[in-house]
Amino acid sequence: MMPNTQPRFQLILQDEYKRMPWKNGLGETLEIHRADDVNGLRFRISQAAVVEDGVFSDFSGLHRTLVLLSGLVEKHNGMTLHHQSQPDSVLENPLDMARFSGGDETHATLHNRAIEDLNIMVRETDTKANVLACVAPYVIKKNTDQTVLLEGFYANQACRFFIDKTELLVESQSFIRFEQHTETQLVTGSGVWIQVLSTKMTE
Repeated sequence: MMPNTQPRFQLILQDEYKRMPWKNGLGETLEIHRADDVNGLRFRISQAAVVEDGVFSDFSGLHRTLVLLSGLVEKHNGMTLHHQSQPDSVLENPLDMARFSGGDETHATLHNRAIEDLNIMVRETDTKANVLACVAPYVIKKNTDQTVLLEGFYANQACRFFIDKTELLVESQSFIRFEQHTETQLVTGSGVWIQVLSTKMTE
């Protein structure tokens, strides 16, 4: 029997994302992936457009990483996040990031016009996320001593990869979920590498 040489990943296109209304009723989120357990939401990855200034929904108990995806169509576009308990986060360039508690009251102020962002939320008590902006050429390293709950890549541009020596072309705004450890090279394009880890002593 021939060995299975198929790459160990799942490609999710934007039209497969699940549309979810915002808790504050001011918009909707494209949910890319989520994981729940007996204690509720463990982690979620989503994409959304911010079209007006306003207060973010309360996600107490979750830690958030927000990545600016677009908004540099005109000069001085972007967004500033005003947090109640930490210094402001100024996001001006694609792949700029802000990290903050989901329970910290946060007000978003657009610099010019609507932007799109990627939002990674993890439960603060037992989960953490490593989020990294990647611009080609880039070798993605996925070794860790902690329990990996998810490893994935969000393509902010059309990207070209070599995954386990297999070439893959990925459309902008698509998501790759890696099922197992793979040797991954980003040859062209840019995006966001996401690694969600358990911080429990045992999983």
